[in-house]
Parts: sequence; structure tokens; C-alpha cells
Amino acid sequence: MTDAELAVLSIIAEGPIHGHDIQTIIDRRGLRAWTNIGVSSLFYVLEKLERQGLIESDEDTAGQNTRYREFHITGAGFGVLQTAVADLLTTPHEFADGFELGLANLHVLRPSQIRIAFAAYRQELISRLAQTRERWQQLKDSAAPFNVDAMLGHHVAMLEAELAWLTAFIEQWALQAPPDEPAIVEDDSAEISRMKQVVLPRHPDSVHRAETRARAGAAPAPAPDDDPDGEPSTRPTRLSARTPSPGTAPAPDESDSLPGSR
Repeated sequence: MTDAELAVLSIIAEGPIHGHDIQTIIDRRGLRAWTNIGVSSLFYVLEKLERQGLIESDEDTAGQNTRYREFHITGAGFGVLQTAVADLLTTPHEFADGFELGLANLHVLRPSQIRIAFAAYRQELISRLAQTRERWQQLKDSAAPFNVDAMLGHHVAMLEAELAWLTAFIEQWALQAPPDEPAIVEDDSAEISRMKQVVLPRHPDSVHRAETRARAGAAPAPAPDDDPDGEPSTRPTRLSARTPSPGTAPAPDESDSLPGSR
């Protein structure tokens, strides 16, 4: 049985009640603090409990909408409720298991990150404790049943105990925590700028451009197509042999001197 089903079943066990009145009691007692009961899910829970035979609708309202039907608990429903409540009161349950998993892995965080996390967790505990105390006082003012008062009182006691433990633990951790690592300030003058790191190796300003010594017996490296000053290369090619220089007459084509070439 889920917490929502148990809460609804326990309300109906107090006496016959209409669907919309259950919603009012849930709001007044602050049951949403520990159960996930929405407006639409409430009527789904009522229909489920009725299909299971744990509650029944009054004959006068049986054909009406779930919101306006009057429900009462059955003998089977009361037996299931007793079993569920006895189980809850017999077995201790874990609290904040996610927080404990975080404690087991503190070593993956820097001291500054741990301080921020602890401060946020502590502030959330303080906020929840204030809200629970306020809701508890409202129930006291409305003369809530003893068992409902006990539920909120236990919740307040648990939050107070966890807050006290956390406050003491933060002080103990701070005494043995390693100092924060100093921030690393990069010296631009001692390093090559990022712009020069991405310059192509052929560029004259490239940091990758460095003179190398020829290996013994190795052929000399071919001259680059362009010199460092950006002037075009004058290395002769097959095409340049047939291309006249400016101001010179074109060389006669050998094909023109062959017989029958025209």
C-alpha cells in the first residue's frame, strides 16, 4: 500500500466522508508534506480502494461523481489498514539515504564545493523546519486529534535532530578540511599566445617554423613555391618555358616549322 492510499484509507476509517471533504482534510492536516496526493490522483485512489473492496460508497450517492460520493471503510479495509500501520510502527525506516551517499563521496569535491553544498542543505533544513512548525501550530490551534499531533511532532523532532547533527558535523569537517587551492593566474608573457598557436606552420611567424639541419647524404629540400616575402616563385616549369616574359617576342612554335603543319 502506498503512502497516499494509506492516508486516504485512514481518513475514511474515522467515519463516512464525501470525496471533496477528504481533499479538505488533506489540506488542513498538511498531508502533502509526506504523501504525493494531487487533486486528480485523490479520486483515482478512491476508485482503486473501492475496486479492491477496502471502501464502499453509500447507496444514496453510489451513482454520483466520485467527488460527491460518500465513502466508508469495509471490514477488509480496516484489517488491511491495521496491518499496514503495525508494519510502519514496527520497522525503522531510513532517512536522507541520498544525503548519506553524498557523504560517502565527499572526496570527489573541492573544499569550496563542499562548503557550498553544506550551506545549501542546512538552509533547506531550516526552511522545512519552520514550515513544519507553523503547520504543527495550526493543527494545535484547530484541536487536531492526538495521533495527527504526534505525526507532526515527530516530523519536527526529526528535522531538529538532523539540523543539530549537521551543524556539529560542519564544524568538525572544517577543522580537518584541507585549504582551498590557490587560483592559478596565467602569465600571458610567459606563454605563446593562443592566436600564434593556431598559425599554420608555413607562416613566417609560426612557432612551429624552425630551421632543421639536412641529414647526411640526403637530397636538399625543394624550394617552396612562394618565398617568405610573398613573391611568386621563378622556378622554371613546363608551362613557363612556353610563356614569354613581358617585353620579349614569343618563341617560334616548333610545330610551325614542320612540313605540313599548317
